[in-house]
Parts: sequence; structure tokens; C-alpha cells
Amino acid sequence: MRDKKRSLVALGLVVALLPIGFAAPAAGSRQPDADFRILPYLQDPSASGVRVTWFTEEAEPGRLVVRGPGIAGKLTYDVEGQLQSELSYTSAELDQEIPGLEQGSWLQGPSSFKHTVPVEGLKPGHRYRYTVEQGDSTFRGHFETAPSSEDWRQVRLIAMADSETEPRGRVQQREWAPGALADGGFDRPSAEPGSAWDQVHGTTTLSGTRVLRYPLTEDEGLGSNLAVVEDRSPDAVLFAGDLVQGGGYQPGWDEFFRHTAGENGDLLSSVPILPALGNWESYGSINGGYGTPDDRAPVVRSRAKFHAYFDGPSNGTPEHQDNYYRVDYGPVTVLTLDSNNGEPDDSADAYAPDDRLSGREYTGPGTDTQENFTREEYEAAGGTDLSDFSPDSRQWTWAEEQLRDARASGQVVFVQFHHAPFSSGEHGLPMNHSLTSGQGGTPMRVYHRLFERYGVAAVISGHSEMFERSFVDSDADGVGVHYYDVGVSGDGLRGVRRDGPSLDSPQLNYNAFSQWTADQGEPELWDVVNGEPHLVSGGKHYGHLEINVTRVGRTTRVTLTPVHVFPVLDENLDLVRTERRTYSDEGVIDIDDDGTPTG
Repeated sequence: MRDKKRSLVALGLVVALLPIGFAAPAAGSRQPDADFRILPYLQDPSASGVRVTWFTEEAEPGRLVVRGPGIAGKLTYDVEGQLQSELSYTSAELDQEIPGLEQGSWLQGPSSFKHTVPVEGLKPGHRYRYTVEQGDSTFRGHFETAPSSEDWRQVRLIAMADSETEPRGRVQQREWAPGALADGGFDRPSAEPGSAWDQVHGTTTLSGTRVLRYPLTEDEGLGSNLAVVEDRSPDAVLFAGDLVQGGGYQPGWDEFFRHTAGENGDLLSSVPILPALGNWESYGSINGGYGTPDDRAPVVRSRAKFHAYFDGPSNGTPEHQDNYYRVDYGPVTVLTLDSNNGEPDDSADAYAPDDRLSGREYTGPGTDTQENFTREEYEAAGGTDLSDFSPDSRQWTWAEEQLRDARASGQVVFVQFHHAPFSSGEHGLPMNHSLTSGQGGTPMRVYHRLFERYGVAAVISGHSEMFERSFVDSDADGVGVHYYDVGVSGDGLRGVRRDGPSLDSPQLNYNAFSQWTADQGEPELWDVVNGEPHLVSGGKHYGHLEINVTRVGRTTRVTLTPVHVFPVLDENLDLVRTERRTYSDEGVIDIDDDGTPTG
């Protein structure tokens, strides 16, 4: 036990002092209308409209009706359903068994028909009501158009990543790697088999060390996280990749939309999504993983599913459609990039053991964020949509053009992509390091000179499944770029990478630009109730980043608040509810008249 410097607190008092929160939602708590496979969800928001998309299991046309300001009566769209054959189940998926779930209980019908229509010609900054009539079912929702860049008061964005949904998440509680402990508190509960925690939530072995399992399933974690987001009424949700546990795994997509436009929640029916491609969106899961050098078809099929679900604004290169795009929302510009393929292709095997880096050595960012497949292999399997992110590529040229234009327009600029360029976590090492994961985000550092030159306020990523903020000011003028890893939506709960295979190894601290991490910057404070430690505050949890852009007099202010969903347990360690709490590392950035940060 650690030194005790304060009195014990009875459980009842602990609960009484906590703010009112959210009950963890039960799986299947909301049944969608029978004629919808996926409820209507929103994309591509602008000051003049939004795209509405829904899915059915039958080909029957649906009808969208929109009412609101500037519309004489109503706008009516009759929308045909288009079969999406790439969304059908494979034999491996139909035959899959998941311990703890009835076989096949998570599967839906065999066919998916997509209905999608852009709604245009609306007034900026206004609320509209819509209905979708499909068969015998009617769904009613609403949305708001973006304000103009001149007439606005506040824009609220939520940034998330690494939800990695799958049916197994309904019963799976992830390993909860230990972080820093607060002074004056107790140690964590025992992780030994048969301990009180083990009997309620389970324990497991991680890197040779016995650790606790988190008190929420992945399903409960994501559901509670999304409930907090919905309660905050954001204008849009950024999802910086790894939406599903394998882009080629259809049940993973089913689970994602069950949470966001289905029986478990319908956040995206009123709040538009801005998604980015993550590495998992290229992975086939039980359908062949990343494939083989001779057959990368699983990767092609995986990315095809992403394209079936999402329709981004045009980027001028049809074969790269949806990979990278720009959305303007009032005074804010969000650029979404695809960080999944850099060139020349690279792999850890390209470096002899004696030539690999160790410790904190660094010789450069490298050129590629993944060693799993090459462009040549991908295109040989029939893929045509792979977009290089390297300097002078089409994506790079497009990104610089958009940054230049946004700066000339005085916009506040945010950028999102999946692979965090500055990370203390699992994927923070370049390809030539002895501890590389083969999926390091360091190659995306090549964009920093553009981001700093054009005054990007913040960059949002995920990938290392941790909560971290880094700050990079390459010219040492006091004005730099904030980088966030927000990969804590509902899957793993990792922390700072260790310089060795054990959790007892010292922290590697490879990211010299790190300013804060949830696992080290927010120490866990444990108190003992009825003989068992209970977490009072701190620690790493599922969560997201809330971004508020506010007009304060003649100044624009950006406030970035890291939010977590805290589990409240009773005296028996059972989950009572979850609560929205904020971490201490809230950032405030004041913005100049031209849209650039002042510090």
C-alpha cells in the first residue's frame, strides 16, 4: 500500500460528490424501424445543405422530405436503392462463433441497398426537419446547416478515433494497463486470479504482467462515450480512422452503425460525420487480414466497404474520392487526409539488425506508415484508389492548395488523419527502429512544415490507442501546432511505450514533443471502501476531444478539452453508471484576424 495522507471516504460519500452522469446503455436498447438496415445519417455538411444516407435490405425506393426556413412547403426526394454487393457477408462471417454470444445473433440480412441524396439550396445556420419514408416505416430527424464564415457565434466539434467496433465488443473487456498513481492514494486492486476485481471484471496478462480488465465492455465504453457526445450537441463529429475492427469485416460495420445510426444510438442522424481512413479500414480481419504479397484482394475489398458507406466532397481526383477532402463549417476548415500509404514503400525487414535504431535514437521520419502491402501489390489485386501522401504527390499538392486557400480566407484550420506523427505510444516509432510496430506514424511529420507555415490550429489523429497532446514549434517563435492522439473511443486503453518487453521496463518517452498523456498526466487516485480499492479520479478511460471555436468580442478563441467517461462502481465493484469528466490538460488558442494562432 502507498503512503496514506488523507482519511478514508465511505462509498456513499464518494458517489454523492460525483456529478450527475450517464447510465451505461444496454445493448439492443433501441430497435430501429424494420424497413431500415441503417437509419439515416448525415455527411458533407455545408452552409447550403447536407447529404442524407440510409441503408435497407430491400430495393424499394425511399422518400426524403425536408422542411424548414426558406423552403416553400417542403423539398421531396424519391431515392432509389443501389445494391452494394461489397457489403455482403462471407462464409467465414456467417460461420463465425463468438464465445458469450448466440451464434449469428449479430448478423443482419444478406443484402444492403444504399439510398443517398445531397440536400442543397438551404439557408446558412438554420435548423431543418426531415423525414425518411421507407416501406411501412418513417424516421424523423433534424439537422442544422453550417453558419456562414461571417455570421456565427460558436462551432463545436468532437474528435474521436479507434472505436474499432465488432460484435465481440459486446462481451469483451479490454486489458487496463497501469498508469501513474496519485500521491497519497492506494495501489490498484489486486490483479491476481481469484481477487475481488478478477471475480467481477476479470484480469489478464499483458507483456508478462498480470493486469486488470477495464470495468466496461468495449460496447459499453463506446456507447457511453457517444451518449456524452450527443448530450453536448456538437455541430460535427470527426472520426480519425479505425472506425471498425477490420474494414473488410462486415459485422464490424454493422456494429458501428448500430451505435451511431441504429438500435444502440442515432447520433449521426442529427450530427454529420467526417470520417478518415485508418489502417484497420484496409484490414480484412477473418477474411484474410491484409492478404498475401500474391493476393491483396482483402485490402481492396476492405477499402471498398469504406467507400460504400461514405461520400466526401470532391477533391478533384476521382480515383481518390473520399480518401481526402475539405469541409468548411462557418469559420472552420477541416482537412481530412489519408495517411495509409507513403512512397517509396518501406518495411522493418529492409533494415539489417545492426542498422536498426534503439532507445531514443532518431534519424528521420521514414517514408511509409505501413509495411503490410505495397502499391504494386494493391494495384495488382485490382485496387485503384490508393493515395500516396508523400511530398509532391497528388494528395500533398491538394493539401497545400487547400491550406493556402483557407489561410487566404481567414479560416481556423484543423487537420485530421489516422497515424499520429508525434506519439509516445505503440505506433510512435519509425520503420528503422528495433521496436517499430511496422505501422509508425512518424512519416506524417513531413506535413508539419506546411501545417506551421499555414497556421494550422491543431492536428487530430489516433492509432496508438491513447490520449496524448504534443506541441511542435519548429522555428521556436512560440507559435506552433498542437497534435492530438484521440484513439480512445471504445477499444484498447494503451499508454506510454516501454523500452522493453515488460510493463516493468522504463518508459521509452520517444516523443520529445509530448506535453501530456492521460496515463501519466492524470494519476489514478484510489481509495479503499469495504476493504477494496475504488477509483476516485484520474487514469485513462474511453473519451474524446471537444473543440469549441467561439467568438469572444472581436477575438476568435479555440478551446480544446480532453473528455473522458468515468466508471462509477458500487461497493461490490459492479458498474453503477458512467459520468462525463474532463482532464486537466485543457488548451486555449487565440486566433488572429487572418485565422492563424497567436501562440
